[in-house]
Amino acid sequence: MLLGVGTGGSTGVAVFPYFSKHYYSTYLQDDWKITRKLTLNLGIRWEYQAAPTERFNQQSFFDFNATNPVSKQLGSTVRGAVVFNGVNGVGPGLYHPPGTDFSPRIGLAYQAANKLVIRGGFGTFFVPSYLGGGSNQGYGQSTPWVAVQSDGFTPQNTLDNAFPSGPLPQTGNSLGALTNVGYSTSGSESHRPDPYMIQWMGGVQYELTRNDLIDVSYVGDRGVHIQQGGLNYNQLPTSDLALGNQLLQQVANPFYGAITGSGCGLSSPTISYGQLLRPFPEFCDVNISQVLNSWSRYDALQLTYTHRLSAGLQVLASYTFSKFTDNTSGTNSWAESNGVPIRNNYNLAVEKSVDAADIPHSLVVSYIYEVPVGKGKKFGSGFNTVTDAVLGGWQVTGVSTFKSGFPIGVTGAVNNTGSFGGTQRPDLVGNPAVSHPTLAQWFNTAAFQQPAPFTFGNAPRYMSNVRAPGLETFDIGIQKWFKWRELLRLQFRAEMFNAFNRANFYAPDHGFGDAAFGQISATLPPRDVQFGLKLYW
Repeated sequence: MLLGVGTGGSTGVAVFPYFSKHYYSTYLQDDWKITRKLTLNLGIRWEYQAAPTERFNQQSFFDFNATNPVSKQLGSTVRGAVVFNGVNGVGPGLYHPPGTDFSPRIGLAYQAANKLVIRGGFGTFFVPSYLGGGSNQGYGQSTPWVAVQSDGFTPQNTLDNAFPSGPLPQTGNSLGALTNVGYSTSGSESHRPDPYMIQWMGGVQYELTRNDLIDVSYVGDRGVHIQQGGLNYNQLPTSDLALGNQLLQQVANPFYGAITGSGCGLSSPTISYGQLLRPFPEFCDVNISQVLNSWSRYDALQLTYTHRLSAGLQVLASYTFSKFTDNTSGTNSWAESNGVPIRNNYNLAVEKSVDAADIPHSLVVSYIYEVPVGKGKKFGSGFNTVTDAVLGGWQVTGVSTFKSGFPIGVTGAVNNTGSFGGTQRPDLVGNPAVSHPTLAQWFNTAAFQQPAPFTFGNAPRYMSNVRAPGLETFDIGIQKWFKWRELLRLQFRAEMFNAFNRANFYAPDHGFGDAAFGQISATLPPRDVQFGLKLYW
């Protein structure tokens, strides 16, 4: 730095896309009271989700079936090419939308007895089909800083003139279908369905007393065409893994001379045999985002007890026994954000496991209790104004939460498959659960081992029998109102979160090969106390 030179850096030409997407919908809904005791709620919704567009057509997608122009120089056909919107008759939409979506729904309420009501429902619900815009490759350009000359030690560019030739220009769509040939590329699918959810439920509600209700319900949810966070569509076909070390052998490169620059050796005289067996051998990786090829399933038994406010007490207790399974590593709220990626794009069936957000047992109890002290109360009804202001009118509130821990997924195995696929997982060779887990060994780390070369690890994405520690918290608060005449009210609140300062632990280290693999080293926040004043007028 004292010499006015550095070790590296870059500058870039950024693109600021102007994305937009049109959405149209309408619905019909009506209540049909068939009898005094039976009511149906009927509805249907129509939706159309247009593909995202960019005002200046600065986006592209990947066409799996297009003939790549590099084929002319090879004398044989290779498929796959980047396609730009607004070029060669391609429309402005990022993909071809599937058309209109119809989603029916029906609800039922039947009073079976004076204190017993039966409810049920079924419906389909479409969710946003694409978030954000397309790939803007070609419209953003990075220029590396050349720090030294070819001899390896003579300074090339200095701080006062780091980029003497200026930033590299954007290629835009000028390269057409040759864009990113020899390098990794990205994009979205040219044809894609709209994801949707199928939901159903059935339950009964019974009035125990005039102030007490109990609800028992079953809830089901099925996700169709659920999103994967992204897949490399240039993974080597699984059948070719049987070739073993032959995949690593260097062979004559048919792309030599046709491809002049590459990030994976496609411009060299020789190339690995495995590269030539990839579905799109003219590219390194083909990373497709927001792939709609997965599913999800949620089933739950829900029990709810409600005690309406009486004698100063109000209680709501909810218990859920559920199971949430899927085969996705998607990043949307309807599919959850999973930290364990897909290992083999060609076989999503083996990716089935409980979801990262699966919680088999959940009990939440909330309550409000008006302390019976003060004017108009059981005790202290004769308090004077000052005494009542200090001792009367207090409320105690609280929320107690008890939940199972989230399932654990082990990652970090070395990707020695030779498949150019996703991050790999280890082999599961024993029972990962231990009878008495400790912070130093929450699960059996000896149950995992590195897979053999050119094979996929068999460990599931998430293990239902190995979970992070559960959650047990007690949040307690007190509050009181102070009134001045009819116009001003002051509320005082004191709240304690995790009131008993119980240690709730984070999940253990799940990185295979880490020094702390299987160990817990952190806790959730300790007790937190806060005070508040609110003035209403």
